Amino acid sequence: MSSIPVALSFTGDLEGRQAGLDRICGMLGLERAESGGIPVSLEQAAAEQLIVEFDGACARIQYNQPCQLFRSVGLLAEALPSDEPFRIMEEPQFDTIGFMLDCSRNAVPRTDSIKKLLRYMALLGMNALMLYTEDTYPVEDEPYFGYMRGRYTEEELRECDDYAAGLGIELIPCIQTLAHLETFLKWEAAAYLRDTQDVLLTGSEPTYNLIERMIAGASRLFKSKRIHIGMDEAHGLGRGRSLDLFGYRNPSELIYRHLSKVKEITAAYGLKPMIWSDMFFRTGSLTHDYYDPDAIVGGEQAGVAAQDIQLVYWDYYHYEQEFYEGMIGKHRQLGGVPVFAGGIWSWLGMATHYSRTAKCSHAALAACKQEGVREVFATAWGDNGSENHLWSLLPGLQLYAEHAYAKLPDEEQLQRRIAFCTGIPYGHYMNIERLDDIPGLLTGHGDYSNPSKYLLWQDPLMGLFDKMIANTAVSGYYEQLSGLYREQAAVSDEARCLFEVPARLSDVLALKADLGLRMKQAYESGDRAGLKQLADSVLPELLARVEALRIAHRTQWMDTNKPFGWEVLDLRYGGLTARLKSAADRLADYLEGRVSRLEELEELRLYFDGRSEEGEAGGDYFTSYHRIASAGTMI
Repeated sequence: MSSIPVALSFTGDLEGRQAGLDRICGMLGLERAESGGIPVSLEQAAAEQLIVEFDGACARIQYNQPCQLFRSVGLLAEALPSDEPFRIMEEPQFDTIGFMLDCSRNAVPRTDSIKKLLRYMALLGMNALMLYTEDTYPVEDEPYFGYMRGRYTEEELRECDDYAAGLGIELIPCIQTLAHLETFLKWEAAAYLRDTQDVLLTGSEPTYNLIERMIAGASRLFKSKRIHIGMDEAHGLGRGRSLDLFGYRNPSELIYRHLSKVKEITAAYGLKPMIWSDMFFRTGSLTHDYYDPDAIVGGEQAGVAAQDIQLVYWDYYHYEQEFYEGMIGKHRQLGGVPVFAGGIWSWLGMATHYSRTAKCSHAALAACKQEGVREVFATAWGDNGSENHLWSLLPGLQLYAEHAYAKLPDEEQLQRRIAFCTGIPYGHYMNIERLDDIPGLLTGHGDYSNPSKYLLWQDPLMGLFDKMIANTAVSGYYEQLSGLYREQAAVSDEARCLFEVPARLSDVLALKADLGLRMKQAYESGDRAGLKQLADSVLPELLARVEALRIAHRTQWMDTNKPFGWEVLDLRYGGLTARLKSAADRLADYLEGRVSRLEELEELRLYFDGRSEEGEAGGDYFTSYHRIASAGTMI
């Protein structure tokens, strides 16, 4: 965070704003003075317009919502060092500009991390935060709900809610009331509630008893009268125990009846529900595809189901503004303007992909403005273990914030504001995605390829991804990245926290990325000296680098998240370490004559994505550890 040695003296109606102003000024290194310093008059106006002006001696801020006040203080601080008069005027484009943080894929951010995030959001002028909690919040009389998962306590959630309110941010509970409940439903104590492994049994009174307790807790712990009740991606609905108990029932009817029942519960607690909208579209698609242009939406049954709820249209994938406009139009057929939720591409491994985030988000947010969508959220998911770091998401939040205060955001201003608000240059953040941008890598999925993940976790002897990187200079590439990230980490403590893990990961990949190729080549050519050098020198050094990465990654995790969930990544690092040791042992056994051949290195290497030798790359990307690490069965 940039530090501005300026004292400000605020005048005007400060009721309910004192604590928030203190927090924002503290972030910016500003001194709040009772007298002296630069006088700043505050004016809360009915007009949806944000004005920050300075005449060389005094400043004035006009704002509507509290979050706009805190954004204005940041704009004032950013401009003040010039000492020249200025006038900044911004026109808010949305009523709600929010963020949804995944707190369910092993990583559960600590309350001090949530508070830090809220301060950043207030500085950007954002006014809503959803904590996505599948089973990481308390439910009365359900001890296995969130058991050993780091679930938040009632006291922690109230503390975060109060803190958010002081910054003008609405904290909205975001839960699941149908699918995505695998971590709870796996327990025998929850077997009676299970349809499939991650979907609740609909049409069952015990299920609705559970859901009422979920919703009762949320209504008690949060000031907001809004609640997100999930219900997305219920792919196996009605095809598990439900089929055995009740026979075949149409999935559309099942979800509409279930939604009707859950709406009754939310209404009883005076809550206004939101729901992910995909199941309305999937049930009308022959391919069960959310984005199917031929999907039939609307109809009397769907229209009734969509009454008295807000549909949340989520889309992280498209580059064309026209596509988003078309989908928003289809949502209107269900009876209203949707909430939009885009994505900060955080879920591919340890690297956030800013280029894809920007391309999708620019198109989506332009469509929202064009089509009159008034509420937008950025989402950040922790798929497959939450290997990524929370604070790498800040440029994505800044992108959404700058869109929220300009009809067309200026790229130079966006880059400048990222550097000012975070204290880390824009270009340094953008370098993170270079972990997955290997020059010459043939891929059909471009800017969401994730070689840094699959090259880290793939088995050194099996080499499931070796064919993917043949004929690319991966070792030298990661060696260069290691030096680059170390330079960036030296800038500040915040930068060290962000860039030490990419530096350590690059250290590992400089030796490991093409290790399987080198072992196979030396084995097939009879290069025993080369195999000995790999066994005696390269593998021991690689083991040391993996351990250094594990420690750095663990430090980063513990500084940000609760300890629960780290065991998943510890097990991955432990498995990698064991396999590297086995590789060294296998090479030694072969070189010393205890075995006559190494069958693992004799197997033909194939493309993981199924392409032919001359064919184009496949369209998938590889985020599942259990598929990366082995061709066998791990789950």
